[in-house]
Amino acid sequence: MPDFRCHMLDERGDVLFPADLTVDTAEAAILHAFDILRASNEHSSSRHVYAVEVWSGKRRLFPPELRARIATRHGVHSNRAAAAP
Repeated sequence: MPDFRCHMLDERGDVLFPADLTVDTAEAAILHAFDILRASNEHSSSRHVYAVEVWSGKRRLFPPELRARIATRHGVHSNRAAAAP
């Protein structure tokens, strides 16, 4: 079973707290991260979670890097886009 980590982010994009996820797929990890975001905002008045990131090892899965999204939109393979200056 793959392991994922999500970061709960504040309004500046700084990590408020991480959460380790043990789920079967990246999609399940993303959905669970948003469940954590909602639950955190319902139960805490001191810190508000504005966004999430989902990671698998050193690779960010969600949200995708801007370069990867632009390359995908233009039909360029993401590995080539990552190597571009």
